[in-house]
Amino acid sequence: MRVPFGSLLVLICACSTVSSPRSAGHQASEEVAALAFDGRARRVDVTDRHGARGPRALVVIAHPDDETAFAGTLYKWTTHLDGVVDVLVLTNGEGGFKYATLAERIYGVELTDESIGRAHLPAIRQHELVEATRVLGVQSVTFLAERDHRYTTDLDEVLGADARVWDLERVRRELAAALQRERYDCVFALRPTPTTHAHHQAATRLAREAVLSLEPARRPALLIGNMTAASDAPIAGDGAALPAPEFSFDRLQRFGFQEKLDYRIVVNWEIAEHKSQGTMQLALGRGEREEFALWGGESDETRAKVRELFARLAEPQFEAKTYGASAGTNAGSTQ
Repeated sequence: MRVPFGSLLVLICACSTVSSPRSAGHQASEEVAALAFDGRARRVDVTDRHGARGPRALVVIAHPDDETAFAGTLYKWTTHLDGVVDVLVLTNGEGGFKYATLAERIYGVELTDESIGRAHLPAIRQHELVEATRVLGVQSVTFLAERDHRYTTDLDEVLGADARVWDLERVRRELAAALQRERYDCVFALRPTPTTHAHHQAATRLAREAVLSLEPARRPALLIGNMTAASDAPIAGDGAALPAPEFSFDRLQRFGFQEKLDYRIVVNWEIAEHKSQGTMQLALGRGEREEFALWGGESDETRAKVRELFARLAEPQFEAKTYGASAGTNAGSTQ
């Protein structure tokens, strides 16, 4: 179901507009009530990408901020490659109440109280994700609103035979429908290492299952990725479990006057929209590379196609400009 964002959430976020915690909290309560989950996925249109001629990608994530790991890649995908990106997020993000101390003043709600945070964060985090993906030029976000029950690294707790955290049948159905609705070139998901949040592991494994269920000719390339810093040791493969990264996006690609700008700026803008998640804000300015590996069902043809896409993502994007004295530079200074 495609629903305009305005009908989903009208939430005033700026501190200057919050008259008091009580009044803002009352407004937020009304917005959450209006967003009561009815068992159906909600697809929110974010950016009009009609007429885009570039490659198409689906991002499958567990929480409304996991997309930040690929933010540089997604931005240049939609802008430089004239591509299309859709995001599908599995949970409602309610488990992030622990990190919302500073956001209480913004939203006028005591979000760090577990019962209050779990009640209000789904609507708030939907709003934040839509605004964050707008920065990246994302076409749409689909919210499945499954329960963000707690932090755990135990994958069986989410995907095991007795797991009841998510409606797995519905999630599988929605993933299959998304892949049938669009002919995607790539699916992006987080690298599902055993030490990471089981929600991340589960979202990626479900995405892989959905991709591999397609006929080989229709399968998009499944790229599992994560953000790394220059000081991090290289990511090694783990035999047949998880391959080593083959492709990367350099956030330090330089452009602008005297090449003083790079793609960390866009990543910072995107992260800043997730105001309810204090720990996410600590990632501002961190991480120089986004590393990706193909995981499952890839062919030589698929690998060559992805290699070409990442070569294009490494191309210069912005045209050099010459400035004169009126710009406060020496005549003939260039970008």
